[in-house]
Amino acid sequence: MEIKGFININKPANMTSSDVVVKVRGILHRVTGEKIKVGHLGTLDPQATGVLPIAIGTATKLFDFALKKQKEYIASFTFGKQTDTLDCEGKFLVENKKIPTKEEIIAILPCFVGDIMQVPPQYSAKSINGKRAYDLAREGKNVELGAKSVTVFSIELLDEKYLEENNDIGYEKTDSYIFKICCGSGTYIRSLARDIGEKTDTVAYMSSLIRNKSGEFILDNSVKFEEFEQNPLNFILPIETILNGLPKYNFPEPLAEKFLNGIKVTLEIPQGEFRVYHNNSLLGIGKNEQGNLKLVRL
Repeated sequence: MEIKGFININKPANMTSSDVVVKVRGILHRVTGEKIKVGHLGTLDPQATGVLPIAIGTATKLFDFALKKQKEYIASFTFGKQTDTLDCEGKFLVENKKIPTKEEIIAILPCFVGDIMQVPPQYSAKSINGKRAYDLAREGKNVELGAKSVTVFSIELLDEKYLEENNDIGYEKTDSYIFKICCGSGTYIRSLARDIGEKTDTVAYMSSLIRNKSGEFILDNSVKFEEFEQNPLNFILPIETILNGLPKYNFPEPLAEKFLNGIKVTLEIPQGEFRVYHNNSLLGIGKNEQGNLKLVRL
């Protein structure tokens, strides 16, 4: 039996994304007796919780496609202190007594919306000459990480009512604020904490993080490990879960047989990306390249 699709895991705190992959792979192997390819669709920090989409089988080929999806976070930023990792797991390095007011923060938030340049944290998975930045940082090496362009669609300072209704997100009234952030792939929420601190003439770090959404995967529809372990196959979502926004293209006969046998064919196909079907069965994601079909088989 071929198993493919996605699992919308609600990642617990103090667990790496790679740990989740290993655990899911082990559970599926126990149930099926087969070695199944498993991968996550975008790293979530170890102390963070929330949506971590896991790809199963041939769905792992959709990693690049999934990276294009928007993500939504609820993050707590604590002001007046900064850590070496820019989150609550690191060592405190800098202290500044100034805690910005709500009005000061609201005034500078527009500076962080749109396509912005962002320097990744020293403790990040960025590769530098074949080594991870966090490994170099742990060795005490201060490496220069260049700024890169990321997209922040919106950033909102949440009001007191939200905080009263959600008292489990690491909020400390004396020096912390809670933000809802919608952003593109590659955005470091920890870096936003650092930069918002600098913009308000102080320092800050990310004290908690929840991912509410990653593309089509939302927190309300996620599954916790204790549920997943009981009936894992019941929680595998179809590959179409993340493809429904693409137009559908049915491969015509007899061209389908030629194409699937590796013979080059010329088609009148849509521009951009689309779902390719043959006999009502999903073949994969297609892309028009000057009238020729480039297909990622699933």
